[in-house]
Amino acid sequence: MTAAPVRLSHRPVDRVVWDAAAAPELLSDAPDLAALAAGMRSALPVAPSITPFDTAEAIRPYRHLRAFYLRRADGVVAVKGSEIMAGDVELHLRLLGGYRIEFPGRGRSLFSALEHFPLNEQKIPLALSVEEAVEDAVSAAAVQRAHLARFGCRARIPLPLLAVRWPDAAAEAHLRRLHPLLSGRARRTVERVAADGLGAVVYHYPAVPLRVAHLPELLRGRTGAGGGGGGWIARLSTLADPAAAVEGWLDLLARLFVLGFLPGSVESIGVGHCLEMKNAVIDGGLVDMGSVCRVEDVTEPCRFLETLLAGLADLAKTCRQFLLGDAVDVEAEYRNPSLAMVLMLHRLLPDLAARVERLGGADPRLLDVFRSAPAASTLPAEARRLLPAADTGGGHA
Repeated sequence: MTAAPVRLSHRPVDRVVWDAAAAPELLSDAPDLAALAAGMRSALPVAPSITPFDTAEAIRPYRHLRAFYLRRADGVVAVKGSEIMAGDVELHLRLLGGYRIEFPGRGRSLFSALEHFPLNEQKIPLALSVEEAVEDAVSAAAVQRAHLARFGCRARIPLPLLAVRWPDAAAEAHLRRLHPLLSGRARRTVERVAADGLGAVVYHYPAVPLRVAHLPELLRGRTGAGGGGGGWIARLSTLADPAAAVEGWLDLLARLFVLGFLPGSVESIGVGHCLEMKNAVIDGGLVDMGSVCRVEDVTEPCRFLETLLAGLADLAKTCRQFLLGDAVDVEAEYRNPSLAMVLMLHRLLPDLAARVERLGGADPRLLDVFRSAPAASTLPAEARRLLPAADTGGGHA
């Protein structure tokens, strides 16, 4: 833990924009969480620094730039979006401006991390728009409500407590710091995304939500149980149970399917899909549920298949990174798809299909995709469904 205590302060909010009190069944067995949420309706705790810290009261793990976590006996309460109040926010904005993101197999981005968030993800660096805060809370609450009704317990995803809007003065101060550091296009994107203000979301999670994307840094210097250097799995096993994590993701995804949800819409790809490495938690849970959409809302056949397959591809990529993190880069390993991805899909899809069938109640279109069938008779039609433009017949006369 850090030697010096991290003194949290409380900052007033402008107003509550989503409240778990509107979904009382979610907290019916957790009156202390309901009381905690009620006590935060006028002011939220704020950490003084974006630099990682770890104390008896709270923790901000490495690379958690938009959230810190209050420790509890039953897990943590996350405060996401308060960083605009941190004393070192301007320093961290400048650090992001000097850092280039590395994409596996593609090299360094031409954008700094500061430009990447508005230009590639439509997000505000080190801040949360009101729209994103409400989206996260509403989506997670919908899944939790359905999961509780069907399975009698909460899912291993965020349990939203509050979403708030910060006072205009606080938001404007953050945008004033940010604007001189951005290109014209990034600045205009930030202005559009921030049009309804900046906010924060508060949620409960059963543990500190360490993500798959952060494993290289989390495992740096760790050794296997026997004290030797060990390989990736040996080091990973000092921090997580690999089999239990994969089991958790599969079970959670199968439950999402039978509850009538898809893990992400097409527009969420690359922006915050809950199955991506940066949102898959190494304990088998998922966070950042704003990507989730309802199966019934995806009506067009091609879009449904694209949405489903994109989620499955993200799951396979997350498992690949989780289980083979320090292996040869995927694009250097073999032609696309890589051998590792073939292995992941070969094992994951039949297991997931069996879980969905066993639980029962899934949309028939999901069952159709998962159902075993002869490739020669089904693939041509399915390929045309996925890529309808290839079957337009507009070739040479």
